[in-house]
Amino acid sequence: MDKIGIVLLGLGPGDPALLTRQAWEVLQSSSEITVRTRHHPAVEGFPAALIVHSFDDLYEQEQTFEKVYAL
Repeated sequence: MDKIGIVLLGLGPGDPALLTRQAWEVLQSSSEITVRTRHHPAVEGFPAALIVHSFDDLYEQEQTFEKVYAL
């Protein structure tokens, strides 16, 4: 699958086993993904070879979501 673009993916309530089949297929077919935060419990269940980037550093710089979203 050589698609280039952005796919928005819901990670569900937390348990990696609750990811939809379609979400899992997107994760398996991707080499890299960017998540809002690595602190979501579903991230632990991602395919081992998947490179995961996050915006955690931005959230740690500011004290409120409003300040982060203004960046």
